Amino acid sequence: MFISKFDSVDGKPDEDQIQTWVEGYFQNMITTLNSFFVHVSAAEAVERMSAVPFAQLVSEELEGESETVIQLAVGIINELAATELEFMRAYL
Repeated sequence: MFISKFDSVDGKPDEDQIQTWVEGYFQNMITTLNSFFVHVSAAEAVERMSAVPFAQLVSEELEGESETVIQLAVGIINELAATELEFMRAYL
């Protein structure tokens, strides 16, 4: 029996909980990646960052959750990654 990481409110996943979880997951990923990116140029860091399959990683991490949860999480992480990349490109 699979137990969800997230609560349901009236049969719908708690979007605030998902948002909070994805933000934490993303920040942990960025912290790990930054330890590698400090050894390369800003341009190369942007290139490498854009190659990270965040949607796939979060989908794998949430395996067993409902498709609704996974779709919400993928949308959130894609938005976070795009914002981070935009911020990184500002340094080029």
